[in-house]
Amino acid sequence: MASYTFLDFIPAYQEKQAEGWNDTFGDPLLNPGDPVGITHVIFTFFLMGLLVVLGLMVWRKLSDRESALVPDGKLTVTSFFEVIFDAVFNMMEEMMGEKAAKRYFPLIAALAVFVFFGNVIGLVPGLYHPTSNLNTGLACAIVVFLVYNAAGFMDQGLGYIKHFMGPVLLLAPLIFVIEVVSHAFRPISLSVRLTGNMTGDGLMLEIFGDMAAGIINVPFLLPIPFLFLGLLVCIIQALIFSLLATVYISLSLHHDH
Repeated sequence: MASYTFLDFIPAYQEKQAEGWNDTFGDPLLNPGDPVGITHVIFTFFLMGLLVVLGLMVWRKLSDRESALVPDGKLTVTSFFEVIFDAVFNMMEEMMGEKAAKRYFPLIAALAVFVFFGNVIGLVPGLYHPTSNLNTGLACAIVVFLVYNAAGFMDQGLGYIKHFMGPVLLLAPLIFVIEVVSHAFRPISLSVRLTGNMTGDGLMLEIFGDMAAGIINVPFLLPIPFLFLGLLVCIIQALIFSLLATVYISLSLHHDH
């Protein structure tokens, strides 16, 4: 039994699917001859809208100085984001220092929140996690790639190129080629890791959901333990993505590596 999103019940979308659109794996990077799907694009915009709404809720709370200084006594949207941002900043500060952490915190925090919520919405029946599509992960990874290389040049100028040549001048041409290839694969590894894990997570929930539907005839009642396992995978993948992005930026800022 295949999984469905609410898009599958929209007539116009059904017509496009009948024309051969691949809603999940319409990936021109892997299958150049296949049509490009739009499910991940639609749910990416849905996710962006959701984050804007949540952001406005937090901004409304923090814009009032008196209420912002009073901690919430329970879990709220504001306290939830405070926990995430505090954890992300502490991680960055330990790896690159306070000054650099403050400079690149908006990017890493935004990536952490986007990837986390992009993963989590796939646990909701009828929704789809856009992070299980390679295009979404690759877009985020390319941003990280461009930022950490730009950070290296801004911090060190043309001296940043020395990182690609190694400590031995005689081996510089060989090391340069190896380093360039290694750096080129960084966005690929970031995106493939995220896509593969979230695709596997979705397949696992789909399989056990079908088993639950076949046994107790309730299609949307997924086994609770596997939902918690899926949530754990979502958290870990958001953590790994933001951690590796921080590592890449940190390495580009150091003069002695």
